Amino acid sequence: MAKSKPKNQKRRIWRTLLLSALGLFVFLLMFVSAFIYNPFEGSLPSLRDAVPRGVNFFVRKQNLAADFDPFPEPRFWSALSDAPGFDAVDSGALGQRFRREGLDRALDEARAQLEAVARDSGGFLDVMRDVIGEEVVVAGYNQDYSVSPPRPLAVPEWCLYARINWRVKLLLGLAGFGFVQSKVAEQGMALSSEDDLLVLRVRGQNPIYIRRHLDALMVANNTEMLEQSQLLIFGSQDVEPIGQQPAYTVGALERIEEWSIRNDVDDPNVVEFLVEPNAYDGFRRFAAGWPDRNKRDSMNERVLASFLNLRGWLQVTGGFMFEDGYLGATGQIGLNSRDHSPFQSDFYTTEQQRREQWLDPFLNMVPQSACAAAALRMPAGEFLNAMFDALEDDEKSLINDALRRSNFNGAQLDDAVDLISRLRVAFQPRTGFVFRRNVPDLSRDKETNELLVPVAAKSPVPQVAWVFWLRPGGANLVESLAKMLRDYYTSFGFQKVFYLSVPYAGGTFPEKVSEFTNPQIPATGEIAMITFGDFFIVSNSGPLIRDILRTHYGSQSGTRSVRDLDAFYEGEEELSSSLSGLVWVDGEQLQTVLDDYLEFADVSSAQMDPEWMMLTRPKVEDDVRRRSYPQYPSKASMPRSLIAPGGEFDRKVVAAMREKWTRDRTNFTADDRAGLQQLRGISELFRGAALQVELEKNYIRYQLRLMREF
Repeated sequence: MAKSKPKNQKRRIWRTLLLSALGLFVFLLMFVSAFIYNPFEGSLPSLRDAVPRGVNFFVRKQNLAADFDPFPEPRFWSALSDAPGFDAVDSGALGQRFRREGLDRALDEARAQLEAVARDSGGFLDVMRDVIGEEVVVAGYNQDYSVSPPRPLAVPEWCLYARINWRVKLLLGLAGFGFVQSKVAEQGMALSSEDDLLVLRVRGQNPIYIRRHLDALMVANNTEMLEQSQLLIFGSQDVEPIGQQPAYTVGALERIEEWSIRNDVDDPNVVEFLVEPNAYDGFRRFAAGWPDRNKRDSMNERVLASFLNLRGWLQVTGGFMFEDGYLGATGQIGLNSRDHSPFQSDFYTTEQQRREQWLDPFLNMVPQSACAAAALRMPAGEFLNAMFDALEDDEKSLINDALRRSNFNGAQLDDAVDLISRLRVAFQPRTGFVFRRNVPDLSRDKETNELLVPVAAKSPVPQVAWVFWLRPGGANLVESLAKMLRDYYTSFGFQKVFYLSVPYAGGTFPEKVSEFTNPQIPATGEIAMITFGDFFIVSNSGPLIRDILRTHYGSQSGTRSVRDLDAFYEGEEELSSSLSGLVWVDGEQLQTVLDDYLEFADVSSAQMDPEWMMLTRPKVEDDVRRRSYPQYPSKASMPRSLIAPGGEFDRKVVAAMREKWTRDRTNFTADDRAGLQQLRGISELFRGAALQVELEKNYIRYQLRLMREF
């Protein structure tokens, strides 16, 4: 009995210590739960459901910490910075603007701040790991909707939502105590508690408001958004979450889910976004003037204005995806159909047809040498009218005058509008384009050894083919157009007409290309056309049409299309069966086109090129005669004293030619050249790009795939 007493005593001591420790732990747990935070509290089911519907901007990213190593360097940065085209981008306008705006310094400062937080807390707190690394949302307003009509806010109202862990909960709980607030004051800041908010004030800046609910941290520069978010969290029916806004659910979430299924990606690395462009004053000012349908020096912009109306863009929503080997984007642009022009109303409501029926046959005839190709379902006749309407008045007059002197299908024409109205029934509502580097046609006349297609207006402009789909019986109408041009080619300013045969290894195809030449046609000196199968093609290059025909008959010629390219094949599974349009760009082929532009930009000579002078002088002489000596019907009828070398007419012609030479040779500024170099650098970073769109009256759905080289 005497020996067992010490053992019982030891047991009682250990039991007492254990109970005391347990009691202390329970007491501390109760203290923490009562005054700091509840360790057993749950998690907010959906962070984005705390964001009110109707915000002007919204961005959401999950697993942000996994994208950096360390912040702010993305994990792919070393591969990108070593890529061939990166230096051109870094030294170009994008890189310069990045540094000019101080974004590089801002990133360095952000990294320093994050490192300082981790260092000062002894490693207890890491902002990326503990605050924004798991899930983060930034949303807010640019417009004040308390007045009618809404007006821009002096400072955007924003709120950051983040999913936090126990470390941050503990610190936020302690932040309500006076000794912690005193420590913050020593850093030149003021931290105070106002109801259930923490308010952080820094001298010279607006206060920052902080609220926590479960594992959701909300930081805002205004209390209104925090109040709306709190109502959403508590299930109030007075406020709706962004998850009930169709622009976000349909334009972003559904599109991202569809993208994931098509690409067999279960958990995509995606940045979700929503933005209302016209909530930004800068965008509204830009949209009011671009694209300008009256832009005198840019026909491209005048044509684009027929299709695009930025003022009617309600929301742009979607997601950016970052996957191995490629970058993706998908989403939707909401449109205000009341802002559509008559042409746009037709354009956005054209035929519905599966891509296998209309797009694939087009892609099957795009040669692999093409740098880009595009196809779009739209009313071809209306598009032709829009193209003609975008011409300068003088150009319209010349075309109309030539048409009035011609005969189309046995009938006289009033003007181009009359011709288009007769042709439109031949075309299905689809149009395609093929672009390729311009390789000069050096074919020569066997007898005279002169170039068959001379070019005076030298230019790096690529070869372009415009493809039309024909309705049954439409071939007869477009053949009548080709016959009219062949019969009256001089009326349209052409000098010669050729038939270009299309040979291949097994013989020659029966179809021939009609070529109409004029040295003043920029870059190629010709217009060409052909009709075969269900297609009518117009181009500035006969050789391009010839290669398109060979590709179309690839089973006979062995010529392969872009669909056989590895880069295109990788993304073809993404193509929707109901798409309205597709743009394909080949990075490697685009580089050759940009090289031509850069080489052309480097050509500077004060002396006129003799070949250019020979080819250009006849037209300049005619222009000068019409402008300064309209009383003479031709140069031959003018007095010898005027046209003799050194005479008044000769001096005016030489002056006009010098002016034209100077104008043609100084189109590229230093900024233009820098922009071309940067674009070339970007093209080196990507093997190819495919953009598909689906058009409806109230929206444009888009999907982009960039196959990267790095």
